[in-house]
Amino acid sequence: MAGATRGVPADRRRLAVKSVETLVTNWRSAAGMLKHDGVTPSISYKWFTGGFWAWDTWKQAVGVSRFAPALARSQIRSMFDHQVTAASATRPQDAGMVPDAVFYNDPARGGGNWNERNSKPPLAAWAVWETYRRDGDRAFLREMYPKLAAYHAWWYANRDHDHDGLAEYGATVDPANDSAEQRRLAAAWESGMDNAPRFDAALGAAMVENRDRDGRLVGYSLDQESVDLNAYLVADKRYLARIAARLGDRKAARRYEEQAGKLAALVRERMYDPSTAFFYDSGLASGKPLTARGRGIEGAIPLWAGVASRPQAAAVRGRLVDPEEFATKVPFATVAKSSPYFRPTQYWRGPVWLDQAYFSLAGLREYGYRRDARTLADRLRSSASGLLGDRPIMENYDPSTGAPLNSTNFSWSAALLLAFDGR
Repeated sequence: MAGATRGVPADRRRLAVKSVETLVTNWRSAAGMLKHDGVTPSISYKWFTGGFWAWDTWKQAVGVSRFAPALARSQIRSMFDHQVTAASATRPQDAGMVPDAVFYNDPARGGGNWNERNSKPPLAAWAVWETYRRDGDRAFLREMYPKLAAYHAWWYANRDHDHDGLAEYGATVDPANDSAEQRRLAAAWESGMDNAPRFDAALGAAMVENRDRDGRLVGYSLDQESVDLNAYLVADKRYLARIAARLGDRKAARRYEEQAGKLAALVRERMYDPSTAFFYDSGLASGKPLTARGRGIEGAIPLWAGVASRPQAAAVRGRLVDPEEFATKVPFATVAKSSPYFRPTQYWRGPVWLDQAYFSLAGLREYGYRRDARTLADRLRSSASGLLGDRPIMENYDPSTGAPLNSTNFSWSAALLLAFDGR
């Protein structure tokens, strides 16, 4: 517990303790198909009980590592226990992939929301490195490094349709992905931002097939290269480089760093629109930013990943601090207030998610806008209903009113409140 409150100002220690209580309450021991302890998103919501999610796990591990590094390691292992290998009887083409969600029972025995029709954004190397930083367990790095490398490689084998180095969210070859619409839905789920406007079929989102060199179908991609995904992949390469260097593999470290530099340049060149001063997904065919779908908070991820140029970061900062854009009453609405698709209570079309707030705040800090980050973080804590009081930590919040939305006692919200205070 001491690690959770160390360095936290006195007026926020109560929130830190509440965050720990939330995470510990959602802690579940190994059982059934779950081979290691982990943290479920919330025991208060029936669809979350009994399982672990990949994206949630990576973010939860970063926060949990502040007070329980062993639990953080266990969480990460709980997902990699189910990493697909080339020996898979059902999906060998997905070797390296980590499923979206795993449950006490496997799919053949009614495994709840067990989901292999898509993965989730590549934040595992970040989680491993941040966990390692807390107690220096180098054996954990050695254990995880080949698994992380395989997961990273999977994105390029199965999610880079035109092999240009920019990846797309997509869907696996899976019985559930039996139509173009189901594949589009799986691709949106893979982003973690399920119903965001940029994935709307009515706005042009469609799917393409991905095939290997022998012409075999290995998966599907959206016909757009997503800015958050590629910024996450830049960060993933840099964390892999750090891990490789710490383990003495200088050659691999240099290779990942070189790849990160090339990918960052592509994001800067292809995904930033100077006329609207923001980052967007780019069209697979056009290579141009998809500005007509409006601005979403995913455009701040290049700051978190250190991808943006200084002028680009300054422009994005302008959007993040603008009350008519993302600096809503509770800051960091998932869709800009100015967008015609802004809906303050519709999941990823407006509500404030604390993971995206964390990435935005950390991105502002990364580029030296520390005062902005402090101001917006303070406003978020004080405007999100009950966050500093005795109400539960929520899945998300109405950006216009601060009202609590969706699941109570939400783990990644709690974890990233801890992580931001611990920076």
